[in-house]
Amino acid sequence: MLKFKNAAEQAAWTMAEALSEKGFACMRQAEEAAENFRAGKMQMRRNFKARGLSEVDADIRWSGMTAAKKALADNGWYMSQATMYNEAAAAQYAKALYLKNCDEF
Repeated sequence: MLKFKNAAEQAAWTMAEALSEKGFACMRQAEEAAENFRAGKMQMRRNFKARGLSEVDADIRWSGMTAAKKALADNGWYMSQATMYNEAAAAQYAKALYLKNCDEF
């Protein structure tokens, strides 16, 4: 069980935990977007192979499709959000640690 010296320290820790959870949620969404891209690419390759066409042709076609562009854009967006939330959480954890070690409070 965590022990806090004051309310400010506890508030900083609570905020850090909440921000960290949001960061993890964004990371999960980024992973889902990456998986959607990969699954679509593999499906396109299977379809092209069944028609006797190459994987390179399938990859070129897939990269130009709206679904692929959306999956990549979603992945980039959620990764940037995860980074933002994790950096904010790190700042709040540092604040809580500072308040814990601060003799003024």
